[in-house]
Order: sequence, then structure tokens, then C-alpha cells
Amino acid sequence: MSELRGMIRVLLVDDDVANRDYLREILVAHPEVEVVGEAENIAQAAECIGAMKPDLLFLDVEMPGGSGFDLLQQLGTWPFEVIFCTGFQRYAIQAIRFSALDYLLKPVQPDELKLALDRFKQRHPEQDRSALQQQFLDNIAQPDEKAMKLTLTHGDRTYFVTPSELSHCTADDNYTELHTGDGRCFVSARTLKDYEDMLAPLGFLRVHRSALVNKAQITHLDDGHVVLKNKQRVEISRRKKEEVMKALAG
Repeated sequence: MSELRGMIRVLLVDDDVANRDYLREILVAHPEVEVVGEAENIAQAAECIGAMKPDLLFLDVEMPGGSGFDLLQQLGTWPFEVIFCTGFQRYAIQAIRFSALDYLLKPVQPDELKLALDRFKQRHPEQDRSALQQQFLDNIAQPDEKAMKLTLTHGDRTYFVTPSELSHCTADDNYTELHTGDGRCFVSARTLKDYEDMLAPLGFLRVHRSALVNKAQITHLDDGHVVLKNKQRVEISRRKKEEVMKALAG
């Protein structure tokens, strides 16, 4: 991180010059950001990283000659933060989100950019992120989304958990509690809706406005609740009852 915490040295990596020009233009609204360079492919990006020592990369995923993922795989570890900029491609976004990294969908919206920069500023530069980076590389190498691991924290420790280990997730205001079948609980600063977006394609059911359940962990229904393999009971809301019954019958 730059010696002056307020200044953020940014490198823009995108093969489309119009996208780079647009990002540079909307970054003008953030005087703490200094765009120190641009690259149109991963070979140029690698040179710029070595020469310019950026704090933050806005990194396109799909580029001719190698993806943004390829760049990070070549680096192995990287002493900067990354915000991916991508069109909607579910597998790529799943890998990014599972790994607790940040991304912006194209076309990038100024309000979303501001939130991403705010999240960047809240991170701790002294934190060793090498394990998180390695888990991201492991996730993008997986042939199946179900084999990806979620990056979760408990206290000052980081854990990597497969979706199949989760029994259910519950909302706590803007936080989410993620419960495993063996009784562990992780608290995430993401909303339950975020986890529904990630986990619904992997067999998780929204049974209540404040609860998401792993279908594979359900043993039976009892008196308006789903009962899980670990004996936990999760209430089904009235408006979700028919949807849950249909999902379990399928």
C-alpha cells in the first residue's frame, strides 16, 4: 500500500480502450485515486505491475491473449488488491464471490464503483492475504462450482468451506450466519440475498425471509419446519411453504 494511505495507486487492465477511458473518467470523482498506468493485455499488465507498484488493479476477466485470471495465476501471489470488471459470466463471478474478492459488472456504475473503493479502504494492508489468494486460484481451477470453497472468517482465523458442509444460513440484519453440519458458525458481512445468489444454483432453498437451507441436509418436514441432519429445525414461512414442498418433491 502507498505510504500515504489516502492515495491509491491504480492500474487499469482492459483490452477495450473505451472501457479504460470510461473507468478513468469516473475515477476522477475520487481525488484519492491516482491512475498510474493502463494495460490492454496481461503481458503489458505484468510489466506495469513491476514498474509502477500499484495498490489496486481494475482487472478485466476476458481479454485476448489471456484472461485476468491467467495473470493472477502467473503471479502466484500479488501485493495489491484486485477489483474484477466483467460482463456477466456466472462461473467467473462464482469463483470471485466464493473467494471473497470484489467485482464490478460492466458497464461499471459510479455508485457501485464508490462502494468498491470504500470496501478497499476498509481492508487492512498488513494482513497476509496469500492464503486467500491461493484459495481463489484453487477455485478458478475447479471444473465444478460445487467443488469451490467459500472463504469465511471466525475471529481472526480464515476458513475455506465447501457449500456441501453448510447446513443453513440465517440473516442477522445486514450480516449472515453460516452454519455447518458439524455445528460451526461463521458470521459474514454479506447479506443473505448475496448468499442466496451464490448458493441457490447449488441446491440451497430460501425457506424464510431470514433463512436459506441446504436441500441435501433436510431429512423431513415437521410442524412448519424443515428438520436437518444435525437435528436443527428451521422455520418455513407460510408464503414459502408451497415452493419448499415442490422443491423437496422434485
